[in-house]
Amino acid sequence: MDEPQKPEWVRFGQRVKRLRRRQGLSLNELARRTDWSASYLGKIENATRAPNGDVVTALDRALRTNGALLREWGDVLKARTEPEWYRQSRDYEKRAREIRFFHPLVVPGFFQTSEYARLLISQSVPGASEDHIQNVIRTRASWRADLRTDAGLALNVILAETALSLPMPAEVMGEQIERLVQESERANITVQILPAGVPDLAWINGPFRLIYIGDEQAVLCVEHPVGELLFADTREIRNLEAVFGRLQAWALPPDSSARKLKEMRQAL
Repeated sequence: MDEPQKPEWVRFGQRVKRLRRRQGLSLNELARRTDWSASYLGKIENATRAPNGDVVTALDRALRTNGALLREWGDVLKARTEPEWYRQSRDYEKRAREIRFFHPLVVPGFFQTSEYARLLISQSVPGASEDHIQNVIRTRASWRADLRTDAGLALNVILAETALSLPMPAEVMGEQIERLVQESERANITVQILPAGVPDLAWINGPFRLIYIGDEQAVLCVEHPVGELLFADTREIRNLEAVFGRLQAWALPPDSSARKLKEMRQAL
Protein backbone atom coordinates (compact mmCIF):
# COMPACT_ATOMS: atom_id res chain seq x y z
CA MET A 1 0.00 0.00 0.00
CA ASP A 2 1.25 3.45 -0.88
CA GLU A 3 2.02 5.80 1.99
CA PRO A 4 0.44 9.25 2.30
CA GLN A 5 2.44 11.99 0.60
CA LYS A 6 4.54 14.37 2.66
CA PRO A 7 5.95 17.69 1.37
CA GLU A 8 9.57 16.64 1.89
CA TRP A 9 8.97 13.45 -0.13
CA VAL A 10 7.41 15.50 -2.94
CA ARG A 11 10.45 17.79 -3.16
CA PHE A 12 12.85 14.85 -3.13
CA GLY A 13 10.86 12.93 -5.76
CA GLN A 14 10.72 15.96 -8.04
CA ARG A 15 14.47 16.37 -7.70
CA VAL A 16 15.08 12.74 -8.73
CA LYS A 17 12.72 13.07 -11.69
CA ARG A 18 14.41 16.26 -12.93
CA LEU A 19 17.84 14.64 -12.72
CA ARG A 20 16.66 11.53 -14.56
CA ARG A 21 15.01 13.47 -17.37
CA ARG A 22 17.96 15.82 -17.69
CA GLN A 23 20.14 12.81 -18.40
CA GLY A 24 17.63 11.41 -20.90
CA LEU A 25 16.87 8.30 -18.87
CA SER A 26 13.57 6.41 -18.69
CA LEU A 27 12.48 4.82 -15.43
CA ASN A 28 13.36 1.42 -16.85
CA GLU A 29 16.87 2.58 -17.75
CA LEU A 30 17.35 4.06 -14.29
CA ALA A 31 16.06 0.83 -12.79
CA ARG A 32 18.70 -1.15 -14.67
CA ARG A 33 21.41 1.20 -13.40
CA THR A 34 20.30 0.92 -9.78
CA ASP A 35 18.96 -2.66 -9.55
CA TRP A 36 15.74 -1.27 -8.10
CA SER A 37 12.40 -1.77 -9.88
CA ALA A 38 11.00 0.94 -12.14
CA SER A 39 7.74 0.69 -10.19
CA TYR A 40 9.46 1.45 -6.89
CA LEU A 41 11.49 4.30 -8.38
CA GLY A 42 8.30 5.74 -9.87
CA LYS A 43 6.68 5.73 -6.45
CA ILE A 44 9.65 7.66 -5.04
CA GLU A 45 9.39 10.21 -7.85
CA ASN A 46 5.64 10.56 -7.26
CA ALA A 47 6.14 10.79 -3.47
CA THR A 48 3.92 7.83 -2.62
CA ARG A 49 6.79 5.93 -0.99
CA ALA A 50 9.36 7.19 1.47
CA PRO A 51 12.98 7.28 0.27
CA ASN A 52 15.18 4.44 1.50
CA GLY A 53 18.86 4.83 2.34
CA ASP A 54 20.03 2.04 0.06
CA VAL A 55 18.05 3.21 -2.96
CA VAL A 56 19.18 6.81 -2.45
CA THR A 57 22.80 5.62 -2.43
CA ALA A 58 22.15 3.78 -5.69
CA LEU A 59 20.40 6.81 -7.21
CA ASP A 60 23.23 9.12 -6.17
CA ARG A 61 25.70 6.82 -7.92
CA ALA A 62 23.54 6.22 -11.02
CA LEU A 63 22.72 9.90 -11.51
CA ARG A 64 26.30 10.97 -10.69
CA THR A 65 25.34 13.62 -8.12
CA ASN A 66 28.52 13.16 -6.03
CA GLY A 67 26.70 12.95 -2.70
CA ALA A 68 24.14 15.70 -3.34
CA LEU A 69 21.20 13.29 -3.32
CA LEU A 70 22.47 11.69 -0.13
CA ARG A 71 22.60 15.08 1.56
CA GLU A 72 19.08 15.88 0.37
CA TRP A 73 17.91 12.51 1.67
CA GLY A 74 19.45 13.45 5.03
CA ASP A 75 17.24 16.55 5.02
CA VAL A 76 14.24 14.29 4.36
CA LEU A 77 15.13 12.17 7.38
CA LYS A 78 15.50 15.24 9.57
CA ALA A 79 12.15 16.56 8.37
CA ARG A 80 10.50 13.38 9.65
CA THR A 81 11.70 13.92 13.19
CA GLU A 82 12.22 17.66 13.63
CA PRO A 83 9.22 19.72 14.72
CA GLU A 84 8.15 22.62 12.51
CA TRP A 85 9.49 25.29 14.88
CA TYR A 86 12.94 23.66 14.75
CA ARG A 87 13.01 23.37 10.95
CA GLN A 88 11.94 27.00 10.64
CA SER A 89 14.79 28.34 12.77
CA ARG A 90 17.28 26.10 10.97
CA ASP A 91 16.14 27.55 7.63
CA TYR A 92 16.98 31.05 8.88
CA GLU A 93 20.35 29.94 10.26
CA LYS A 94 21.41 28.38 6.96
CA ARG A 95 21.10 31.84 5.36
CA ALA A 96 22.60 33.80 8.24
CA ARG A 97 25.72 35.97 8.12
CA GLU A 98 25.86 36.31 11.93
CA ILE A 99 24.27 34.58 14.92
CA ARG A 100 24.51 35.87 18.47
CA PHE A 101 23.72 33.23 21.07
CA PHE A 102 23.32 33.19 24.84
CA HIS A 103 22.46 30.33 27.16
CA PRO A 104 22.58 30.69 30.95
CA LEU A 105 22.24 27.00 31.87
CA VAL A 106 23.88 24.62 29.40
CA VAL A 107 26.34 24.51 26.52
CA PRO A 108 24.60 25.42 23.24
CA GLY A 109 23.18 22.41 21.44
CA PHE A 110 25.36 22.97 18.37
CA PHE A 111 28.52 22.72 20.52
CA GLN A 112 27.46 19.72 22.61
CA THR A 113 29.45 16.50 22.54
CA SER A 114 27.44 13.30 22.16
CA GLU A 115 28.01 12.19 25.77
CA TYR A 116 27.13 15.63 27.16
CA ALA A 117 23.94 15.66 25.07
CA ARG A 118 23.12 12.10 26.14
CA LEU A 119 23.43 12.94 29.83
CA LEU A 120 21.34 16.10 29.50
CA ILE A 121 18.48 14.52 27.60
CA SER A 122 18.39 11.31 29.67
CA GLN A 123 18.04 13.31 32.90
CA SER A 124 15.85 16.16 31.66
CA VAL A 125 13.41 13.83 29.89
CA PRO A 126 12.74 10.95 32.30
CA GLY A 127 11.98 7.75 30.44
CA ALA A 128 13.45 8.94 27.14
CA SER A 129 13.96 6.01 24.81
CA GLU A 130 17.34 5.22 23.26
CA ASP A 131 15.91 6.10 19.84
CA HIS A 132 14.87 9.52 21.14
CA ILE A 133 18.26 10.13 22.73
CA GLN A 134 20.08 9.11 19.55
CA ASN A 135 17.84 11.42 17.51
CA VAL A 136 18.69 14.36 19.78
CA ILE A 137 22.41 13.61 19.46
CA ARG A 138 22.20 13.36 15.65
CA THR A 139 20.09 16.51 15.40
CA ARG A 140 22.52 18.58 17.45
CA ALA A 141 25.49 17.29 15.46
CA SER A 142 23.77 18.19 12.19
CA TRP A 143 22.89 21.62 13.63
CA ARG A 144 26.60 22.35 14.01
CA ALA A 145 27.29 21.07 10.50
CA ASP A 146 24.72 23.50 9.12
CA LEU A 147 26.42 26.49 10.76
CA ARG A 148 28.78 27.28 7.90
CA THR A 149 31.40 29.28 9.76
CA ASP A 150 33.89 28.22 7.08
CA ALA A 151 31.74 30.13 4.57
CA GLY A 152 31.86 33.40 6.51
CA LEU A 153 29.14 32.98 9.12
CA ALA A 154 30.15 34.80 12.32
CA LEU A 155 29.06 32.98 15.47
CA ASN A 156 29.19 34.94 18.74
CA VAL A 157 28.44 32.84 21.82
CA ILE A 158 28.14 33.91 25.44
CA LEU A 159 28.13 30.99 27.85
CA ALA A 160 27.53 31.23 31.59
CA GLU A 161 30.32 29.81 33.76
CA THR A 162 27.66 28.00 35.80
CA ALA A 163 26.82 25.92 32.71
CA LEU A 164 30.32 24.46 32.93
CA SER A 165 29.94 23.61 36.61
CA LEU A 166 27.06 21.16 36.31
CA PRO A 167 27.39 17.97 38.40
CA MET A 168 28.58 15.73 35.58
CA PRO A 169 31.28 13.05 35.42
CA ALA A 170 34.70 14.62 34.93
CA GLU A 171 35.31 12.77 31.67
CA VAL A 172 32.05 14.04 30.17
CA MET A 173 32.63 17.65 31.19
CA GLY A 174 36.29 17.48 30.25
CA GLU A 175 35.46 16.34 26.73
CA GLN A 176 32.81 19.04 26.47
CA ILE A 177 35.15 21.81 27.59
CA GLU A 178 37.82 20.57 25.16
CA ARG A 179 35.23 20.86 22.37
CA LEU A 180 34.57 24.48 23.41
CA VAL A 181 38.30 25.22 23.40
CA GLN A 182 38.57 23.87 19.86
CA GLU A 183 35.56 25.85 18.66
CA SER A 184 36.86 29.05 20.25
CA GLU A 185 40.04 28.75 18.16
CA ARG A 186 38.14 28.97 14.87
CA ALA A 187 38.46 32.30 13.07
CA ASN A 188 34.75 33.12 12.76
CA ILE A 189 33.70 31.92 16.22
CA THR A 190 33.85 34.03 19.38
CA VAL A 191 33.21 32.30 22.70
CA GLN A 192 32.94 34.40 25.85
CA ILE A 193 32.40 33.16 29.39
CA LEU A 194 30.02 35.06 31.66
CA PRO A 195 31.54 34.70 35.15
CA ALA A 196 29.37 33.43 37.97
CA GLY A 197 28.09 36.07 40.34
CA VAL A 198 28.02 39.10 38.04
CA PRO A 199 25.73 41.78 39.54
CA ASP A 200 23.79 42.34 36.29
CA LEU A 201 20.65 40.18 36.10
CA ALA A 202 20.27 40.48 32.33
CA TRP A 203 20.95 36.73 32.15
CA ILE A 204 17.52 35.93 33.63
CA ASN A 205 16.01 36.63 30.20
CA GLY A 206 16.93 33.03 29.47
CA PRO A 207 18.39 31.44 26.33
CA PHE A 208 18.00 33.25 23.02
CA ARG A 209 19.72 33.84 19.73
CA LEU A 210 19.69 36.71 17.25
CA ILE A 211 19.94 35.68 13.60
CA TYR A 212 21.11 38.23 11.03
CA ILE A 213 20.47 37.46 7.35
CA GLY A 214 22.09 39.86 4.89
CA ASP A 215 20.27 43.18 4.82
CA GLU A 216 17.02 41.65 6.08
CA GLN A 217 15.43 42.34 9.43
CA ALA A 218 17.05 40.26 12.19
CA VAL A 219 15.14 37.31 13.60
CA LEU A 220 14.90 36.60 17.32
CA CYS A 221 14.68 32.99 18.48
CA VAL A 222 13.69 32.45 22.13
CA GLU A 223 13.96 28.99 23.67
CA HIS A 224 11.46 27.50 26.10
CA PRO A 225 11.28 24.02 27.70
CA VAL A 226 9.50 22.33 24.78
CA GLY A 227 10.55 24.38 21.77
CA GLU A 228 11.33 27.81 20.41
CA LEU A 229 9.48 30.95 19.42
CA LEU A 230 10.52 33.15 16.50
CA PHE A 231 9.97 36.91 16.50
CA ALA A 232 10.53 39.60 13.89
CA ASP A 233 9.17 42.41 16.06
CA THR A 234 11.64 45.30 15.96
CA ARG A 235 11.10 46.29 19.59
CA GLU A 236 11.66 42.76 20.91
CA ILE A 237 14.80 42.39 18.79
CA ARG A 238 16.23 45.70 20.02
CA ASN A 239 15.52 44.71 23.63
CA LEU A 240 17.44 41.45 23.28
CA GLU A 241 20.24 43.16 21.35
CA ALA A 242 20.62 45.47 24.34
CA VAL A 243 20.62 42.48 26.69
CA PHE A 244 23.29 40.77 24.60
CA GLY A 245 25.38 43.92 24.69
CA ARG A 246 25.18 44.08 28.48
CA LEU A 247 26.11 40.40 28.77
CA GLN A 248 29.11 40.99 26.49
CA ALA A 249 30.21 43.87 28.70
CA TRP A 250 30.27 41.58 31.77
CA ALA A 251 31.69 38.55 29.96
CA LEU A 252 35.40 37.77 29.83
CA PRO A 253 37.18 38.80 26.60
CA PRO A 254 37.69 35.96 24.11
CA ASP A 255 41.36 35.36 25.03
CA SER A 256 40.59 35.35 28.76
CA SER A 257 37.61 33.06 28.11
CA ALA A 258 39.87 30.60 26.28
CA ARG A 259 42.28 30.59 29.22
CA LYS A 260 39.37 30.11 31.62
CA LEU A 261 38.15 27.11 29.63
CA LYS A 262 41.62 25.53 29.68
CA GLU A 263 41.93 26.12 33.45
CA MET A 264 38.54 24.50 34.06
CA ARG A 265 39.52 21.53 31.91
CA GLN A 266 42.79 21.06 33.79
CA ALA A 267 41.00 21.32 37.15
CA LEU A 268 38.74 18.35 36.43
